[in-house]
Amino acid sequence: MSEISKLSFQEQKVLKLKIEDEIPKFLDGDMRQAALDFVAYMRDNKMQPSWQSTNSWKANYKGQNICVIRISEGSWCVVPRISRWNKLIPSYDLYEREITEEGLRSIVLANVNICRRCANCGPGWSMTFLGKGFDDVCHNVPVRYVDPGEAEIACIKRVLELMRQRVGESVEASK
Repeated sequence: MSEISKLSFQEQKVLKLKIEDEIPKFLDGDMRQAALDFVAYMRDNKMQPSWQSTNSWKANYKGQNICVIRISEGSWCVVPRISRWNKLIPSYDLYEREITEEGLRSIVLANVNICRRCANCGPGWSMTFLGKGFDDVCHNVPVRYVDPGEAEIACIKRVLELMRQRVGESVEASK
């Protein structure tokens, strides 16, 4: 990992940094390669990461924000944009059958994001994911995958495939 250049929000906003150029500044070894491979997968599947905010990139598919990737020194995080605020994809429960049948339920549940009161929106809410209740869940980012390993990345890819399918169906229905 090279010396991290800490650019301000305004500097990053002007530069519109490419995530592939920034990952090597923050991550080393297997984690670096996993993040770069994941971004390549996204691009290959028409989900183009574009700079969103400081060290954060969003990926759209057919005009819908379906994922956010954040990087920091020695860590990265993937957030599929499934939440109450997403009218098209408000809940993981939409995919309960696929997630359960494919053995991904425990991975999703292990990554439920308990409110850390990182913004003015806390405290968290009581929510149910795939039939299991949780208290104090972040209502902005209910599930996030921090430093995902192989199993988590496979789960994220499957969830993104399901999301892309739903977005595609929505686009077709609106024609």
